[in-house]
Amino acid sequence: MEEYLEFTQKLAQEAEEIAIKYFSFETATTWKEDNTPLTKADSEINVLVIKRINEAYPSHSIYGEEKSDKKEGSQYIWVCDPIDGTMAFSVGLPMFVFSIALVDQSTGQPILGLVNDPVMKNMYWAYQGSGAYRNGKNIFVSKDSNFENTYSLTGASGKDVGFSNLPFHKLLGEKKCRVMKFPSFIYGAIQVANGKFVGGAFYGKDGHDIAALKIITEEAGGKVTDLNGEERRYDQDGIGCIVSNGILHNEILEYVQSGKL
Repeated sequence: MEEYLEFTQKLAQEAEEIAIKYFSFETATTWKEDNTPLTKADSEINVLVIKRINEAYPSHSIYGEEKSDKKEGSQYIWVCDPIDGTMAFSVGLPMFVFSIALVDQSTGQPILGLVNDPVMKNMYWAYQGSGAYRNGKNIFVSKDSNFENTYSLTGASGKDVGFSNLPFHKLLGEKKCRVMKFPSFIYGAIQVANGKFVGGAFYGKDGHDIAALKIITEEAGGKVTDLNGEERRYDQDGIGCIVSNGILHNEILEYVQSGKL
């Protein structure tokens, strides 16, 4: 696992160089068929990830947001979001991250995860049994047992997973918890593992948006499930995710479920 970690950290540093090279108020943007933006940085980092993994671990598969390289019979798959927060990146707002996880396809669970913030120079990582780290310092989820004077986050409502985020906002607001929404869910949600937020809900289906969060948060002492409170696979689509400090997970689940369409 240390070998995988070292490889992943070096890859993240290469991805950071590409992201910073293109990041500005004049970033060129095209639009994908799903009405989401795409930049040269997204594409170049995705190509880099595939190249480096094929060089180092040719039997492993790759599931990237922009492009994948899946191999029949492979035990491991690298699940990557080259730039989570492309909307922010494309207009010069520094709220984006690189995210990658190594998933064991026999279980669909990540065994290593890394999230890197190129602007603030914060690199988060964890692997199975390691604990969670930010820039080499051990991090832990918060010990808050109620929502008053805390922060949480949410993503946009997701019709494709059958939930609205409006009740989540309303009910947590009534508990005096401040709910934030970021253009990159990972950018905000990694702060659950970092002890700054008590939890959050992601209303999308893609595994690449949450695979690294799963293992980093749980190695920091937290809990991650899908929006129904069940375990899910991270090498394929699923029903979003709830990420929490563990203590408040069931209450967050209740509020999320109240938004079921």
